[in-house]
Amino acid sequence: MKKALVALVLGWVLASVAVGAPAAVGRVVSVLDGATISVRLESFLLPAPTGLAAGAEVKVRYIGVALPPKPEEAALVRGWNAILVEGKQVFLEFDEKLRDEEGRVLAYVFLDREGKLMVNAILIATELVGFTPVAGAGRYDRVLSHLDRTPWLVPTLACPVVYPWSEAIKHVGESACVEGPVASVGTSRAGDVFLNLGRPYPDPGRFTLFIPARYVGKFEAAFGPRFWNNLLGRTVRAFGEIRLYQGVAEIQLADPANLFIP
Repeated sequence: MKKALVALVLGWVLASVAVGAPAAVGRVVSVLDGATISVRLESFLLPAPTGLAAGAEVKVRYIGVALPPKPEEAALVRGWNAILVEGKQVFLEFDEKLRDEEGRVLAYVFLDREGKLMVNAILIATELVGFTPVAGAGRYDRVLSHLDRTPWLVPTLACPVVYPWSEAIKHVGESACVEGPVASVGTSRAGDVFLNLGRPYPDPGRFTLFIPARYVGKFEAAFGPRFWNNLLGRTVRAFGEIRLYQGVAEIQLADPANLFIP
């Protein structure tokens, strides 16, 4: 997985090669796919390029972003893109080439006015998105190609002790890490998420990782939309207080930093 350290690394990587700055401010009207958005231009921080004006709605294509060919993976990337930008104010930086062959505006899209959090780079640093050069728009090619090549390591949890899922029930009341394979997943009508380790629901011998609905959005931002559907058979590790709920041992999770998915 190549995305975990992007927020920490992206700032200094961009700063080391910064040669431009966001030129336009806009609001994302809709997310068309994993690399294309519809933006209503609000104002310009630098002179407006020819053909662009405040109030116009334009299709913006992320420079350098190569989407995966499989439809199901492309749909997943679109979901990540929506989490990042849908309905939000964004800041656009343009390169020498302003439009692609389909007439879409080519841009580096940032989440901040200072130009440190680039959406193009965040997406390329994930495991499903690649880098593709665009002739006439190569300002950040070195950064983006580097992110595509770098297998960022997911930080592991700093665990005082790790219990296998089958032993965790003996340690109710302790704060520790519990590790095990995901045997089943589920959601409630309210939107809670349940990851059952070792044995599937409703086996009373299972160990459950419980994510209340109010925190699910944070976990989707960290691991991807409906990430739990991709966990069956995978071994995960979580940190928290081991509790007993209706005879089943569990950890309630509120922070994605306390869940490790290799």
